[in-house]
Formats: sequence, C-alpha cells, structure tokens
Amino acid sequence: MNNKIIYTLAQCLLILLVGTAVISCGTNIQTKTDTEPANTEIRKADRLAKQGQLQKAAEIYWQVAQTETSPQKEEFQLQAAELLIQANQFDLSQQYLNLINEQNLTFELIPRKRIAQSSIAIQQEQFNVVMSLLPMSLTTRAPEHIAAVLELRAQAFSGMGDILSSLLSRTELSRHLEEHTQIAHNQNEIWRLLALARDEQLVKWNQQQNPELTGWIALAQTKRAPYSSIDQLDYALNTWRNTYPNHPASDNLLTSILESFQNYFAIPDNIALLLPMTGRYAKIAEVIHAGIQSARELHTDQQYAPSLNLYDTGDNPADILYHYQRAVDDGADFIIGPLKKEAVEVLTQQPELPVPVLTLNYIADQIQSHSNLFQFGLLPEDEAIQVAERASLDEQFSAVILSPASEWGERLAYAFQSRFEELNGIVLDIQFYASNNTDFSVPLKTALQLDLSEARYRQLRSTLGQNLEFEPRRRQDVDMVFMVASPRTARILRPQINYYYATDLPVYSTSHVFSGIENVSRDRDINGVLYCDIPWLLKPTADHQILQELLELEAGNSYQLLPRFAALGIDAYYLPTKLAELAALPYERYNGLTGKLKVVQNNKIFRELNWAQFINGKPTLLPQFTE
Repeated sequence: MNNKIIYTLAQCLLILLVGTAVISCGTNIQTKTDTEPANTEIRKADRLAKQGQLQKAAEIYWQVAQTETSPQKEEFQLQAAELLIQANQFDLSQQYLNLINEQNLTFELIPRKRIAQSSIAIQQEQFNVVMSLLPMSLTTRAPEHIAAVLELRAQAFSGMGDILSSLLSRTELSRHLEEHTQIAHNQNEIWRLLALARDEQLVKWNQQQNPELTGWIALAQTKRAPYSSIDQLDYALNTWRNTYPNHPASDNLLTSILESFQNYFAIPDNIALLLPMTGRYAKIAEVIHAGIQSARELHTDQQYAPSLNLYDTGDNPADILYHYQRAVDDGADFIIGPLKKEAVEVLTQQPELPVPVLTLNYIADQIQSHSNLFQFGLLPEDEAIQVAERASLDEQFSAVILSPASEWGERLAYAFQSRFEELNGIVLDIQFYASNNTDFSVPLKTALQLDLSEARYRQLRSTLGQNLEFEPRRRQDVDMVFMVASPRTARILRPQINYYYATDLPVYSTSHVFSGIENVSRDRDINGVLYCDIPWLLKPTADHQILQELLELEAGNSYQLLPRFAALGIDAYYLPTKLAELAALPYERYNGLTGKLKVVQNNKIFRELNWAQFINGKPTLLPQFTE
C-alpha cells in the first residue's frame, strides 16, 4: 500500500484524539478574553468548527490572536494551526506555526505545538523529525497528550519500516484510549501492521515481554494457518480467545476475520490447466504440471479437491482462445495458464473472460488486464528490483552492472538501474558481455576503469622512455557489483572480478546464479555472492521432502533442471482460494513456495524473495530487510 494512503488513514485516529479537544478549547479560552467582540468572534469560530468549516474557524482564531497579548495570543494561534491540520491544510498550518513565538509559549502549549508540527512532518514523510519532536519523555511531562504522542510515534515508526516499534507504540496507546471509535481504529492499525510482518518476524517478536503483543501475534499466526472451511477457522479463533481471555482485541475484529474468510474463500470445483505440453516450452510445462499434480495429491482436505483437466496449448499463441473456450464449455470454473507471454496477451485483448484466469506469465505494464485475470510467474525483473532494494538497505550507494548481451540481460540490468536510482543510488557503468565467453577481461576492465589506469601507464612509460613498476588501480567510487549470470558463467566471472582488484566489492545477483542443486565443489568459485531466491530452495521444510519425491516421480530429470517451476506449479494450485482476498486487501500476503505473494497493480502477483550468500560453496540463508 502506498505510504501516503497509510498516513491518511492513520491520521484519522489522530484527529479523533485531538479534534474534540481542539474544538472545545474555545470554551476555555472565552473565559480568558476580556473584550466582548473577541468573545463573539470565538463563539462564531466554535460554531463553524462544529459544523466542519474548519478553515474559516481557523481564520477567525488567527485574526482574534492579533488583538491579544501573550500567552493568550499564542494559544489562539495554535488553535488556528490545529484546526487547519484537521482540515488537511498542512502548508497553511505550517505557515501559522512558523509565526508563533516559541519564547512566549507556556509549559502547557509546548506539547501542542510539537504535536501539530509532527502531524505535518508525517505528511511530508519526515519521520525522524517526529522522533526528535516527540520523545517518550514528553509523555511524562504532558500526560494529557500521551495518546496523541503515541499515535504520531506509531505512524512515524511505520513510515520508517520499523513495524515492531510501531506495534509497541500502539499496544501502549491502547491503554490510554476509552472512546470506542478510537479503540477500533487503533486495533485495525495493529492488525494492518501484523499483516505486513513475515512469519519469522512474528516468531522473533514473540520474545518481547509484552503480553498484549504476544496475544496479537498469536492471533495473526492463527489467522495465517491454512483452513479449508470456515468452521475450522471459527474453532481456531475460539481456541485463541480461550487462551487469551483478557486480551483487548474486540469481538468485532474476530468476526471480521471470519467474514473476510467467508467472503474471499472461493473454492473452484473444476480447474482447467492450459499448458504447452508439446513444443518449445514442453519441459517447463511438464514441471509446472508435476507441481500442480503433486500439490493436489498431497492436499488431503476434501474441502479443496478440484478436478484437474489438462489442455495442451502447443506452440501457437493464437490457439489460446480455442483452448480457453473448450475449457469453459467443459465446465471449468477456474483456469491456470497459459504459460507463453504472447498467449497471455491474446487473452487480455478479449472483451470478456467469463471464467477467472491465473496466468503463468506477465504482460507488459502498459497493457490493462481484466479484473478476473491474475498474472503470476517467475518474473526476473522483480528479482532485479529486490536486488536494488537490498543493496540500498545495505548502504551500497554506487554500482556497476555486468549482464549478458541479450534481451533478457538488458531487462534485468535496466530494472535494477531504474529501482536503484529511485532509491538515490548511482549506476556508474553497465557492461554487457557475451554469454559464451570465458574471458571477461574487456567488460571488467572497462567497468572497473582498469583500462584507463593501463592507458595512463602506457602514456607515462612512453613519455619517460623507460619501464616502470606498475600495478593497475581500479576505480574507487564504486560500492558494489550487480552480476547477472547463469551458474556456469558466474563460476568463471566471479573469480575474474577478484582477479581484477575487486575482491573487496560485494557482488549481488538474482536466483539465476544458483542451479537449485547444491554443488559445493563448483560453487566455491562464487563464494561471497549475495542473491535472492525462492523459499522452496532456501527454506525447505519436512513436507518439502515428500513433495520433492513426488515431483521426481512425475517429472524426472526435468525437475532437477527446473526446480523453481515446480514451486510455481505448487503455488498455482493453492492460489485460486487466495486471490480474491489478496486482491481486496492490499496488505495481505500468501506465504508461497515461490515467495511471499501479494497482488499489486493490474492484478500482477509480486514475489518477495528470501536472501542467501554462498559460503563454502553452499547457499546460506540471510536475514530479511527488517528484523
């Protein structure tokens, strides 16, 4: 979800917290005003504020303030600024606040000004400003403002990506709220934050000595468990309530969890699989099909046991409409496929798709998808984007890119560059290499500017007319290398990066650097490389072993060559029951084998991947971005 949207939603609670106090302040102020005209104007402002005409009320308060002396003048000015914040007139409110003489503020008014300044800082995404303006020590000096302070701190922590600190602020805030609307809004924010957390984060956060947070985490874990019927979920929620009988989570929230499940848990009875079982992509289709079949065989719950009907779509994308209609005529109520990008584009050009589709590839961003067509696959650009994000969080500010001289290599290089530069990084150079080479000296010397160093040496030697001791020096303004490479190429390219005086530069890559099968003797050559990959390969569980055995029976050697497509098939089998909820609730995630899955713009499914580093020739799982 866009941060701006989150802040707007969260500000609603702040308005609830301080709005009533701001509007009612007029009553208190009137008793301090000595002149009848001022009293009349203040009463007028109060009426306007209660009618929702906040900007007009603020103008009157500001005008009256000019006729008053300190500290009443500053109190009226602050009242005007607060009303403007409620009216979302942040720029004007900031102008008012800048004109308030802080030296004349009373002890009681200082927290109010800081709260107003922090509300504006939240809108401007200046989260560190909020932290400096509103330290927790302020709550002991101004206990009447503790709820507003905690709310703003929670918003700031959330904006900075510190979910745990935001949760801790909100659990503390819950002890200071009495009004039902405020309590419900705060609980909804807690629930939204928990939905953003990964499973391993929830486990780690459970170590906090915070009984209320422990209960919230247990509720989130209860909700995330797989259920095949609403009765199962209802039983699990009752068990949670019995375990945490005094937890403040409202019954309305538990009811909403049940209703969400009931609204979005659509169970198809007949799934059609549109896969190219013959032709150029037959091997990939075979592995995907094996993943789907294996998932169905191991899924024993009869609530979700659809029939699977396979349609061979072959190599011609234009035939996809024929196969789609065949599946519809045969009674399909959900369709998985097609695999080929061109076939997906043909489907999107149709005026109507009566049966929902989960494609196994993506269309171009500028093409509008149907509301019931979801795009899912192993999109390499998503991986390049996550490499850029990880590098930025690792405080790598400048990069050089080494990528194959191909359409695929260019897509990854430019996807990384675009996202890296959005995050204020700098791509110093992009070098495209021939994949069939074994000598990468030319692109490496150019990227690291060793060729310039050598040219300077040759010029100096020519000028002096004698041999000189010389050691090339690579460029010093680069922080990292983004290496796009297959396992074979990476095992040659990575040692050459070291050879050309770059042993200290971290090297990042995508999942394509790992074959999916451990090969310690050969992968020692890519030691140190950091890369992103799917949980199926980096976080295997006991259940995975059984699945792998089934896959090897179904697909044989093809599975060993294409293990990620097997995971794609497994996730594709389960996603039909999750898609509606993921599409309706932007913060929802599905913990799949191809990543943590979410639905983003144009019904595209984005995969959040895990991170690993080659150590002693073996992929070693690394922590995610936020712990």
